[in-house]
Amino acid sequence: MKGIDISSYEANVDFEKVKNSGIEIVYIKATEGITYTNPLLKSQYAGAKAAGLKIGFYHYLRANDPILEAKFFLSVIHGLSSDCKHAIDVEVSLGQTITKTSSNIMQFANYLISTNNEVCLYTGDYFYANNLNSSVKNIPLWVAHYGVAKPDAANYIGFQYSESGKIDGINGSVDLDEFSTSILVSSIPPVIIINRVVKAFQHAVNLVGLKDKNGYKLIEDGIKGTHTNEVIAKIFFTNGSHNELARWIQQRLIALGFSCGKTGADSYFGVNTLVAVKKFQTIRTLKPDGIVGPLTINQLLK
Repeated sequence: MKGIDISSYEANVDFEKVKNSGIEIVYIKATEGITYTNPLLKSQYAGAKAAGLKIGFYHYLRANDPILEAKFFLSVIHGLSSDCKHAIDVEVSLGQTITKTSSNIMQFANYLISTNNEVCLYTGDYFYANNLNSSVKNIPLWVAHYGVAKPDAANYIGFQYSESGKIDGINGSVDLDEFSTSILVSSIPPVIIINRVVKAFQHAVNLVGLKDKNGYKLIEDGIKGTHTNEVIAKIFFTNGSHNELARWIQQRLIALGFSCGKTGADSYFGVNTLVAVKKFQTIRTLKPDGIVGPLTINQLLK
């Protein structure tokens, strides 16, 4: 699928001409950091929407608290519909270590995922290979590399191959992209889950003291809503953990057919539970790292 990505630099775009030139997808810069909003966001969105183009939004990640950046991004695009995964734009380290940059990306991504949003990572080929660690390599990739037939990265869903493209309807140069259909969000709308599994999870996180962004315990109503998703975004469990949430994880694994050893759901996240988690992650096409974070919790809740 042919695409372009635009920001405030692309003013007065004629989106009908853009579409007639063969473009199917338009990614629009929404935000940067915790204060900047693209002043043309609403008009560019309206024009692309009217022309029948598929729309995506991206956020340029700075070195702030990544959760605050994620919340800012979502607040700005609230009420705007997206056909494509939300893109996290990371191009420079901003003085941060590889570990810190990668951690910020994961925290931003996990927060969006916990609020039922799909994400992808936009960055350059060299930066992806040399300035990010393996923790982010399971996020769908939209990669930039100019002057080549294909990027160095083996797996990607988007390829930005030019920053100096010419498209009818746009004055000056514009970024050109090729996307696979994997860039599109699922056509199935999120379903509000009301069941005993969610209720048991809410009970377990209340027992261990995890709270929503306002500092409140969850209402144990079996609904996987905003407050439950806020708590999911905070979860990070691995070998050595011992509490009632570890017990709930074991109970879900056992119920789904993954043995946690002879002691069963004993609330101790030991070697047998670690093996079960990795097997579960592999089956659910997650990175089999044995870490129970938001991605794994969301799969356990299904």
